Amino acid sequence: MDIRNKLTWLLSLLFLVSMIAGCSSSNSDSDNTAASNVSVTGMVRTPDQLVLEGVEIYNDDGVLATSNSAGIVSFSIAANKADSVRLRKPGYAAQTVMLETNNDQADFIATLGKRSAAITLSADAAIDITGISGARVSLPAGALVDANGNPVTGTVQLSITPVDVSDDNELGVFPGAFSGTDINGDAAPIIMSYGTVEYYFSQNGNELNLAGGQSATIEIPVFITNHPDGIPVQIGDDGALWYLDEATGEWLQENVGTIIASVDSPTGMALQATVTHFSWWNHDIAPQICFLSVTPSGLPSDADTPRLHGSTTSSFPRTASTNLLNSGRTLAMPRGVDIELKSTAFAPDGLYRANTTHNCDGVAGALTLAFTGPETPIIHSFNGRVKPFFILELDPQNPSNTRWVFDRNDAIFTWSTVSAELLALTSDQGHNTTLGNATGSTQFPMGLNGVPADQYTFTLTATDSDNNSVTKTVNLPYDAEPTPILHEFNYSVAMDSTTQSATISWDVEGADSVTISYSLPMGGGETQLAASSDIAGTGATTLNLTQEIFNIVGEDYYLITVRFTNQYGTTTKYLSAWVSNPSSGGDNGGGGGDSTDCGELCA
Repeated sequence: MDIRNKLTWLLSLLFLVSMIAGCSSSNSDSDNTAASNVSVTGMVRTPDQLVLEGVEIYNDDGVLATSNSAGIVSFSIAANKADSVRLRKPGYAAQTVMLETNNDQADFIATLGKRSAAITLSADAAIDITGISGARVSLPAGALVDANGNPVTGTVQLSITPVDVSDDNELGVFPGAFSGTDINGDAAPIIMSYGTVEYYFSQNGNELNLAGGQSATIEIPVFITNHPDGIPVQIGDDGALWYLDEATGEWLQENVGTIIASVDSPTGMALQATVTHFSWWNHDIAPQICFLSVTPSGLPSDADTPRLHGSTTSSFPRTASTNLLNSGRTLAMPRGVDIELKSTAFAPDGLYRANTTHNCDGVAGALTLAFTGPETPIIHSFNGRVKPFFILELDPQNPSNTRWVFDRNDAIFTWSTVSAELLALTSDQGHNTTLGNATGSTQFPMGLNGVPADQYTFTLTATDSDNNSVTKTVNLPYDAEPTPILHEFNYSVAMDSTTQSATISWDVEGADSVTISYSLPMGGGETQLAASSDIAGTGATTLNLTQEIFNIVGEDYYLITVRFTNQYGTTTKYLSAWVSNPSSGGDNGGGGGDSTDCGELCA
């Protein structure tokens, strides 16, 4: 099965739950609401599951807590304000996390994704920018205002940050609840996303927005290619457009857009729509709902309250969780979709587990969830990757020049375990580390005593109090000749009455030089546009497409190739651009491929 279809609707199951009418009062949400305060504990991490320090948790009352070096936050919040909290950290996209209270306590795991590098623009000119994955925005000149409603002039910054909801690593960046209110004002207990984008305009660090009476056109890449009924998404389909209420975490449908062709979207499609303000915008559908009554069985009376997790495929981590009360719960589920339901609960004698797949194909249904146990330790996940590092040194062939030289590889690991008293991370080359947390991340040099091996086998061993052990392994190669590492790449096209230009920006590691050239997609050789051997880690350049291409070759689609090079090899990014005479009013477009950093380029 295609990976994109396997992940179709992975995002769908952040369930909104309602209580069964007969559940016990000791666990009821109403009792939690009546409490004066709720004690909250959370962990904040990146899409790579690395913990994130310095994240502020806040609401309308101000900052509640800041994550520590382990990514942990703890705070108390008034029960009548404990539905959601907001998270912020400079350089990261805004996030809202929903809280679920049980016995005056709540916990959460939040994911913050980096906000895309800002592009500097003029508020006095029309703006038409294409960013990562074909996320696009266009608006007229003079359409922006500050927080007080004052017109904005001069230079402004724009960050366009899409979330690929088909990627399980990016999935957690999706902000707020998977629920909201549709365009008719009716409650939507579940919404299912095809893709979401944050559009963030600022000036001097202050957020900007559209003036009253102004509108903008946006394009949200389509990352999910099938509708819930399995029918493929097609150009010309309608798509509901929703925006995030950051204070509540709920999504509100504003209008309906149309699926169009997009050369820059990874699926070739995007939702195009008109908006009257900027925020997180989401292409969603509100499916038909089945209310499934889930009742646990087989648990000891002294077991903790189990957590219930749901996803549409067993191949990927859970996409939703809620407390499964001893007397059961009623879950709102997308109708007619196979859902894998998993649950775990702790008892004094060990861990109990339940796992089943269910399709709720009517207005309502019922399921008895059978638990078995106790079990030995469990390693839910164990992932590793290699991170090369560079240092600058003089080129021995040309002492007046410096170049990036490979320094070392670090191994970066993330893990998640249950019921383990001891966690040990070892390698066949002699690494030996004890891990202190059931879930976490760590990073350390791969080479021991300065002597690296070509290949490493790392083993995570989880051992419980009865000395039962389970293991998982990861094989990592040693990369002694790393090509430049591209972290981010943006490309935008702008035109006025006489000139069409392209701005390319990047964030790259270990690049000694960059070259930019163009060619016809069907071949015919490359012509260099710009080159530099003085590259900064982050940079940008603007190319005059009218002067460099149109006046020489003429109107056509062109392949623009950006190459970042060091002594070990080249990292390449390909872009597509329609180059036309601006005075003729022709279309223009931009595309994305691989990229790297090039500092200041001379065209």
